[in-house]
Amino acid sequence: MKYRGEIDGLRTLAVVPVILFHAGIAPFTGGFIGVDVFFVISGYLISTIILNEMDAGRFSIMRFYERRARRILPALFFVMLVCILFAWFWLMPRDLKDFAESLAAVTLFVSNFLFWLEAGYFEATAELKPLLHTWSLAVEEQYYIFFPVLLMMLNPFGRRAILIGLIAIFVFSFALSQWGIYNHPSATFFLLPARGWELLVGVFASIYLRGHSTFTRTIHTELLSLIGLAMIILPIFVYDKSTPFPGAYALPATIGTALIILFARTGTFAERLLAAKPMVAIGLVSYSAYLWHQPVFAFFKHRFGSAYFEDAVYLLIALSLLLATISYWLVERPFRRAATLKQLGVSMAVCFLMVIGATTTFLTVIDENYKAVPSYRWALEHASPELISYIENRDVGRECANDIQAIGLKICRFGATDQEPTMVMWGDSLAGALLYGIDQVARENGVAGLAFITNGCPPILGLRNTELSTCTPGTQARVMEEIATLSGIKVALLTGNLVGAMTARNVLIDGNPTSAVIVGHKMEMAMKTFEMAGITSLFVEQGPTFDAHVAEHEMQRLRSGYEKPQAISRSSHVASVAPTRVLAGAFDDYIETTDLYCNKSTCPSVDSGGNLVIFDRNHVTEKYSLKLAQLVFSQLK
Repeated sequence: MKYRGEIDGLRTLAVVPVILFHAGIAPFTGGFIGVDVFFVISGYLISTIILNEMDAGRFSIMRFYERRARRILPALFFVMLVCILFAWFWLMPRDLKDFAESLAAVTLFVSNFLFWLEAGYFEATAELKPLLHTWSLAVEEQYYIFFPVLLMMLNPFGRRAILIGLIAIFVFSFALSQWGIYNHPSATFFLLPARGWELLVGVFASIYLRGHSTFTRTIHTELLSLIGLAMIILPIFVYDKSTPFPGAYALPATIGTALIILFARTGTFAERLLAAKPMVAIGLVSYSAYLWHQPVFAFFKHRFGSAYFEDAVYLLIALSLLLATISYWLVERPFRRAATLKQLGVSMAVCFLMVIGATTTFLTVIDENYKAVPSYRWALEHASPELISYIENRDVGRECANDIQAIGLKICRFGATDQEPTMVMWGDSLAGALLYGIDQVARENGVAGLAFITNGCPPILGLRNTELSTCTPGTQARVMEEIATLSGIKVALLTGNLVGAMTARNVLIDGNPTSAVIVGHKMEMAMKTFEMAGITSLFVEQGPTFDAHVAEHEMQRLRSGYEKPQAISRSSHVASVAPTRVLAGAFDDYIETTDLYCNKSTCPSVDSGGNLVIFDRNHVTEKYSLKLAQLVFSQLK
């Protein structure tokens, strides 16, 4: 296959935006589309190699996998082994456990499944996962398993059959992707079935070039290649984390990449730009640069904190490129060009055993003696008992006698145990955190009640959390049924993440995408039911949401010496909850909580007395659960 320098330049155009996006550099809010550029390049190169060898009658699937192993495994294992050392000394037990699980998943090329099940790519905690970026490698490796086999099955029937089969798969995959961004966004982002069409764009480019092998520079090639550049570059600056992705929003970057592959021919501006020596130089090390940047960023944040990261970000980018260059010359090139098959096999087997050994060791230590983890030993010496308790994930949630796991519903008795319930509390995990304080204050006031807690499932009829099997319309319908069976109830107290319920892509209401209008309508319906039953309804406004886990941030702050406690501006918090305040009229009383959490200018995660306000990202600590409960009961009097 003839070398094309502009393809390496295209790799630069893919990897640099991804790195800058993960670095949090403001203009590059859509830099994640670089991964889609990589997908198209891979589809083009792999299909070209396979089809050329099939035409020559010398395609070997074993030789194909050997080439893929030479290309991918040595640098990947090298990065993983270095990460293992830093993980042991710098990560807290819970993070070390997550890292160990990701090591195993990466080794088996199923990390996209792991990260899909754990959380979304754009969540704040995702940036702290050293191996998060390997999800795209898993997608490609899964593609490499199925695609050659598919071509081998279709090849005897001719090129027309191959084309028809690939078009059918493309249509299915694209339709699934477009449907999935609104119904199952996390799975759509991470999994091959909804991403396969992007690789097939590259395949179609390869097939087209096989019938149009010679292009000369014309006004058409100049124009189309420039359009291709623009289609890649514009989304980098226009898209952001809120963009529903991939689906149709991935079309500009993928089609743009195909246009460059097809029409950036010798002499065109796009070819001269992409084939320039600096672009080619970065493109040659792009794979290693992609591998290194996320671990460098994540481990730095774990050790020194996110605030200091902003000051060091350009040095960290430079470090990533330096490590990439070292990896390319000392690991990638030797294994791709000089190492024998035996040397490759033995080396990778040793690396595999080392990674699996580290994974097993980490998980065993965490399970049997997590205090042996160096970072945790340090924490025991420097952190307060309160901070350690939240680091160990002992939150304020209560165990309940009635736990209906099938629908994610916990029914908890609170308050005066010698009284009949006159109050109900209904909500998601925010209500679960509030329950600690409500229980104590209700007992002091001689009030008894029942709490209906549905974690991850705000108190809205018809709501489905597509990322949580226990949150369906039946979950909240069951709550209403349970409340309807109670007699003597005078007050219904509701709280929950209404902001998320109004905006999150993984929320559906009655099967449709959510919105503030739909949530408001559903709330009004539920509150009218309470009103007809003579029940007074109150809603407790949610508190601030911080970018990072507060307790873990405080631990990092102790270790780094650079961090300050997290805080958000009062104005931004008020703006974030403003959509829920519009619903105040649906309730008999709407309890604003901004003054509880915020001073005149900011909403701190740690108050002036050194007490944590929030222990993770948005759940109140025991102290503030009690303060919030006192505010609630002051409104009831």
